[in-house]
Amino acid sequence: MVLRAQAGPLPVAWAAADAAYGQDSRFRRFLEDAGLSYVVAVPKSQQVHGPRIEHLIGQAPGEAWQRLSCGDGAKGPRLYDWAAARLPVVWEFDGDEPTRQRWMLSRRSITKPEELAYFLASAPLDATVADLVRVAECRWRIEDASRARRTNAAWTSTKSAAT
Repeated sequence: MVLRAQAGPLPVAWAAADAAYGQDSRFRRFLEDAGLSYVVAVPKSQQVHGPRIEHLIGQAPGEAWQRLSCGDGAKGPRLYDWAAARLPVVWEFDGDEPTRQRWMLSRRSITKPEELAYFLASAPLDATVADLVRVAECRWRIEDASRARRTNAAWTSTKSAAT
């Protein structure tokens, strides 16, 4: 799917994925080798240079969290608190002059701060946390559109079967 998208007429610079794909280091490496930046969800048990991501994010000081909108939802802006940290360069993959920076990122519910989501990212050196949040939000828009298509297809199928 990634290769087909890259072969298409539109430029592709970023990829987003849920935890089923995000937790797979081979998939993340494939994206990097394909020249794509990414923001992928990962489970809280995801190890990041040893410790689990939930442990590392749990150590984030209060000032590390910033409130950002990740787009509009059915009830208005989707506001969450986000914390991000740059990860160390991996010399074997990046060489002496890296062209990208890897990140870990977490989204925390404002009303239920115990609800956290975790992400890994690989982005251009000048990328900001707001850039990563925007890409993470794109995945929701795609999933919403896909869910709407499936619902419409089911409705059409049901309606067609009844006539």
